[in-house]
Amino acid sequence: MRNLNDVDLILARMIELLRLGSFDDWAIVLEKVKNGFDMDPKNSSLKLLSMYGGMGSLNDVVLYRDGQPLVKENDELDNLRAQLYELCKK
Repeated sequence: MRNLNDVDLILARMIELLRLGSFDDWAIVLEKVKNGFDMDPKNSSLKLLSMYGGMGSLNDVVLYRDGQPLVKENDELDNLRAQLYELCKK
């Protein structure tokens, strides 16, 4: 993992977006992983990468509020997911 600060910032923003879209369960999971990066970045990276596939994965999250998709926020979340994935692969 090259830049833990970038990972920390990305995860913090993703958590905010997930809470905005009422995905509190995902926000809690990401908070736990975020807190683990200081102690064990390699294991935390592997945990994050495992969240990127299969049904009900982090890739499946679409943010809504009052039955309407949050277009700008979903675009940002997609961008952050991609950045985080690339950082964790390294």
